[in-house]
Amino acid sequence: MIRKSFWLAALIGLSATPSVRSQNNFAALKAVASQQCDKIDPGESQSGLFFNPDGYRSFYVQSECLQRAAVQFRDSAVCDRVRRRYSLFSSSWGISSTQCRKLVAEGVAADRAELERERQLAISNPVRLLRFHIQRNGNGRDFDLIPEFSAGNPHGYRLVFEIVGAREQPILLHSDGYYIDANSRLNIYVRQADIRARFPEFQLNRSYSVRATAIVSIGMGGPSGYWSDEFAESIFPQRERSQSMTITSIF
Repeated sequence: MIRKSFWLAALIGLSATPSVRSQNNFAALKAVASQQCDKIDPGESQSGLFFNPDGYRSFYVQSECLQRAAVQFRDSAVCDRVRRRYSLFSSSWGISSTQCRKLVAEGVAADRAELERERQLAISNPVRLLRFHIQRNGNGRDFDLIPEFSAGNPHGYRLVFEIVGAREQPILLHSDGYYIDANSRLNIYVRQADIRARFPEFQLNRSYSVRATAIVSIGMGGPSGYWSDEFAESIFPQRERSQSMTITSIF
């Protein structure tokens, strides 16, 4: 028995389960950056940096750290803490709340454009999950998950396989990122011991419903600027970049 929900999943109202939510560590990275800035003495400053670009030749060290964090994590609220250090002989406008907000806004606009490009590329000619099956691995003990895909624009995807219906919450079999194109031939090894660790009542030679979900990977930006799950969701929501299929398989 096979039940499919194809691209775009939004057309049929696919909702992401907790186990297929993004693994974005934006909040953790932002917290570390904030802690580093908080350790700096607010009065510590540098000046006379004549080899720096105009505007950045005098500044409070903590404010420079805060502005960098605000831009990196696209958080204009942090700019409220950025103080300009006025200096008679060294220009200092580059580290200031005004410049901070300007750079954050530019970063947000760049992120939005990049995610829009990703969205158009992904939905114009998507790779589709056509089918998958589960077979006993050659060692006779473990299992192979074998998905098959149609041709489409090559892209990174996160593949999630779960046993559904056996418990209130899905039981994870496997989750990882893959670059998928028309030539992709995946044979994903899953240890029986790992299944039993999550699902102690698992039985061999019994049928279970297994759901495969393929999610277009959009990352979280990079060191020059990260985006949060909420921001990415507002432009390219997971319901638009997910497709799923459920089969009943004997293990």
